Amino acid sequence: MRSVIEIIGKNIKLARVKKEWSQAELAHNLNVEQSYISRVETGSIAISCEKVYEIMVLLNCEANDLFPSVSQIKK
Repeated sequence: MRSVIEIIGKNIKLARVKKEWSQAELAHNLNVEQSYISRVETGSIAISCEKVYEIMVLLNCEANDLFPSVSQIKK
C-alpha cells in the first residue's frame, strides 16, 4: 500500500511536469530549496497544507489533482 505522502508527491511532480516547470522553478516560486521539492516529490517528507495550497495556485491545479482517492491509498 502506497502512503498518502508518496501519492501527493507523485501528483505534484505530474502537475509540475505538465506545466513544463523544473524542480528549481517550482522551488524558486515557493521560496524553498530545490532539494525540498525533490524530497516532497519522492515522498521522503510530508508537505504542509499551506505549501500544497501554494503549489495548487502556482501550477493552476485543484485539490483532487494532488490528493489521492481512497481507492488509490488501498492499492
